[in-house]
Amino acid sequence: MNDVFAHILFPLSIGGVGGFLIGYAMKKVIKVLLVFFGLYLLSLYYLVYVEVIRVNNERLFETFSSLLTYAVGFLANTLVYLPISGSFALGFTLGIVKG
Repeated sequence: MNDVFAHILFPLSIGGVGGFLIGYAMKKVIKVLLVFFGLYLLSLYYLVYVEVIRVNNERLFETFSSLLTYAVGFLANTLVYLPISGSFALGFTLGIVKG
């Protein structure tokens, strides 16, 4: 029983707990970043409304969508190469859901 725990259950539990903690923290950080991003966009649109600046909206959204695509691809490639990716992915998903 001790060998089973050392070779199978321990890495799975570490991956699951680590994934949960990272997913939970990531969801909290993303919420805060989205609030600041929303305030930034609100201030940009106010400055456009009072005609202080002009913003090329198409280029702005195009840039952010390509950045988001890059970030998702990076995360997917990172998860593929983790040795305990199955338990990590499950814990990460649970952390995102519970966070």
